[in-house]
Amino acid sequence: MINFLSFFSKPPSLKQLPLKRYLIKFSLDRLVLGVDSIHIDARISPQVHTVVKRAVSASMIKHSRSENIFEDDKKERRENEKIALKHVCTEVLQEGINKAKSESEVQIDFLGQFSLAKMFLEEIQSEYRKLITKFEIFIRDFELSRRYDQHEWLKMKEKLTEIKQNQKRIVRLVGEELFQVLADVHAKNLRNIRESNFPSEDILPDNFFINPTLHTDNVADDFLLMDAYVLLSQRSDEPDNYRRLKSIIDDLLSKTDLGRESTADGENGTGETKEADILSADGNALDPWLMEIVNIDLMFNCFDSEEQYKKAKGKESKNILLELKSRMKIQEKLLNLFYKKIKKANLLELIVAAYEMKSVYSSYCPPLRPVQLREYFVKPGSRKSIVRELKRRGSFTGDNFSLAPLDETIRRIKSSSSREKKEHLLSFLKDFLRYHRDLGNGRLLKHAMDAISLVKDEKILLLSKKNRLLYEFPLPEERVKEEKPIIGHVIVKADIRGSVGITHTMRVRGLNPASYFSLNFFDPISEIVSDYNASKEFLEGDAIILSIFENEDKAQGGYSVARACGLAVNMLQIVRQYNVKNREHDLPILELGIGICYKQSPPAFLFDGDSRIMISHAINLADRLSSCDKRLRKRFKNQELMFNLFVFQNVRAEEIEATADDLSLRYNVNGIELDPEGFAKLSKEINLKIIEYPAENNERITLYTGKVPTLSGKYQRLVIREAAVLEVKPETMDVIGPTSRKYYEVCTQQAIYEFIDNHA
Repeated sequence: MINFLSFFSKPPSLKQLPLKRYLIKFSLDRLVLGVDSIHIDARISPQVHTVVKRAVSASMIKHSRSENIFEDDKKERRENEKIALKHVCTEVLQEGINKAKSESEVQIDFLGQFSLAKMFLEEIQSEYRKLITKFEIFIRDFELSRRYDQHEWLKMKEKLTEIKQNQKRIVRLVGEELFQVLADVHAKNLRNIRESNFPSEDILPDNFFINPTLHTDNVADDFLLMDAYVLLSQRSDEPDNYRRLKSIIDDLLSKTDLGRESTADGENGTGETKEADILSADGNALDPWLMEIVNIDLMFNCFDSEEQYKKAKGKESKNILLELKSRMKIQEKLLNLFYKKIKKANLLELIVAAYEMKSVYSSYCPPLRPVQLREYFVKPGSRKSIVRELKRRGSFTGDNFSLAPLDETIRRIKSSSSREKKEHLLSFLKDFLRYHRDLGNGRLLKHAMDAISLVKDEKILLLSKKNRLLYEFPLPEERVKEEKPIIGHVIVKADIRGSVGITHTMRVRGLNPASYFSLNFFDPISEIVSDYNASKEFLEGDAIILSIFENEDKAQGGYSVARACGLAVNMLQIVRQYNVKNREHDLPILELGIGICYKQSPPAFLFDGDSRIMISHAINLADRLSSCDKRLRKRFKNQELMFNLFVFQNVRAEEIEATADDLSLRYNVNGIELDPEGFAKLSKEINLKIIEYPAENNERITLYTGKVPTLSGKYQRLVIREAAVLEVKPETMDVIGPTSRKYYEVCTQQAIYEFIDNHA
């Protein structure tokens, strides 16, 4: 019988659910210590500090409801302060990202984020003290004024008392509003640039700074829990204290696949826990799954799945319906198991009461504490003493606390259906685990901020700077501007295929080939080069050579190769768009071949009067990469090819090694080839993710993908194909086999990008 019952109480398998881990990994341990040999010296731009002060002051007035006293504080002003704050935070953190990238040290980016957060918290406390001081000065001025107004003086005194009584709430609301601005900057303004430069594990989650526990000295405060999470008891003898609830959740989920997977992940071959796998502050192996709050809906929210199933019926495929139905069954079973466990532990009524009281509690708290009010709902024996407390407080304040809303809440709690209780239980799981996540994140952030010294003293600042111990985060306009020497350059050569034939065709038809090439190729490309920091070096009848220089300026980010690739992709897209129109009017179709070469050295320059002429081996190599062998073009003609570039070797390896020239043969029609040196540089410029693309005959094609930032602030995805150079017989061009040499194609095919969007 025991085994029979345990079969039905066994948690379902969660393997088919697309659960994700919540991963937080950061440290400041590689950064040098400051002048006190204890803290890391950091300096945020004084201009940023000024904007932060103004924004905090405006928010403090708003949340203390003092607008009528500070007449100059208008809603429009507050919004302008937030906009200014968002702007300077974006710029100063962008500087930190650029420094982190140029020095190959992501901890500099972390330092910038934590330093700004520390400045926010310090300024919030400072502005609260200033607000109190302002009111005390106002009151004293009233008392010393010859036109003493008793009524105004009493109003001011009452307001000061109210602000002091609501200190925790005001400070928390200001903190949450300002940190929401910081979180928006990270999520909306800087996420793309971080994804371009750093692996995903080095990017903090969007919710990391949206953390109410950062703005209170008491993370177990009743009002904090009611407003931001869910009410819990702080007494160890109560059933709903934090540790017991976490233990119940862990116990249930440890019996699922998550428990087994976490155990396996947390052990190495000798059965010992790996330090790198302890991801939560408490070292709980389940926490990476529980702290990813979307997982809670995936595991328990059968109500949402039921709605999705109803909407999908008759519209979606049978497979999708079966998947939804299967997910719904898993969620329903797991929620029912948890429901029974919570009910058995005498916690269900407390959880239901915590949610049902949300609509009325602010009318009674204060003077009551939220925990007291909940006792009124669930413990009949406590009601008389609580009513007496309300009457006593009402006699002092003149308030009349009606009991009717409380009695109505008791009725709702008692009459809650099983479904309503389960919905409350689902809300509880999400709110409780968000609280658990925020507690852990708060401890991590506070520990990091404790390691930072925001240097303001001029003597300490000078000492730290002279000894190269200071990490500075200036605004862009505060950096010293000077002409930096060129340390590297990229050449982009775009060559039109069959230009002689196109020219002949146009002349035979009495058309102007010069204007055709200008309108379809040279002019539209000229319009986009500045967006990629590129310059035109040479224009020929059927080709264009562009350059992108890399200066000795670490703050600029160094995206020369990435931007060259983005520019080349855009050039081909422009030509394809014009070809659509050309087909409609029976005009020749343009086809290109593009080569991109990088050299980690400056080019040489000659001057013909005022004209500068560049000399670089990269120009010769880019010319080779953009070329297309006539025999190969003839062989591949009319074939449906997945890719636009193929490279072949028809000479001995010794000949290739003996020259700096590129002796390969190419098929390059609407293709973009990036030289190996350029690919190595690209790998350092942006974060490239490797993805295997399935091709015919079970072949796996290696793709690299990442995002490149343009100067306009937009982001463009790049996809690079890595392939082996094929050795061929010189006479027949028959393939012998792959060589050890690799070539790299910057892909432009729509199907490839759609595949990447689904798998990146």
